[in-house]
Amino acid sequence: MKQICRLLQRIWGNLPCRMSIAAAFAVVLGVGAGRAFIGSVYVVEGTSMEPTYPEGTSLYGTPISTPVERGDVVLLDDHKKDYAVKRIIGLPGETIQLWRGRVFINRQMLVEPYLPKHTYTCPMEQMHRGATFILGEGEYFVLGDNRPNSADSRTYGPVERKQIKQRVPLPNDFVCAYCAPYTLPAYGRSLFRPAVTNRAGAKAIL
Repeated sequence: MKQICRLLQRIWGNLPCRMSIAAAFAVVLGVGAGRAFIGSVYVVEGTSMEPTYPEGTSLYGTPISTPVERGDVVLLDDHKKDYAVKRIIGLPGETIQLWRGRVFINRQMLVEPYLPKHTYTCPMEQMHRGATFILGEGEYFVLGDNRPNSADSRTYGPVERKQIKQRVPLPNDFVCAYCAPYTLPAYGRSLFRPAVTNRAGAKAIL
């Protein structure tokens, strides 16, 4: 033990060694600070976000400093080895319903322009039945863009805010999702119906 202490003292007394140790420590601190405040680069593995982010695509994840919004692409901890890349669909307090390949937010049909045409969103194990998810405070509903081949909130349920680690910047020409003037049909009916418009012209969600 004394020999080890003497060796350490001798190393620390050597100016070049001290400088090397200080430089290595600075590098470690710099990498940690960069990941915390600037961001990191990730490589997509798997097909759950195709065709938006094909396998092998490099993604730049940035710290989240503003509220998470619908349509955001995020890196989240789904309790597996690596972060998962998913899109935010449902926000805290909302009711998400999947019916006949469509997504409904509080019974109003969601239009997702970033998805390829004829993309259907169905419950993973209930292809011919609907599914309802009621989000609590601090809970989010996430989906992959490759809806037929994505493990997401349809299988493991809503995710908590603390699981969402970073945000992937969206392109400048990105078109956000929006609610169309169609509401979920009443139980036992199969046709969409437009939202009711009151005299003032405001649309009411049924």
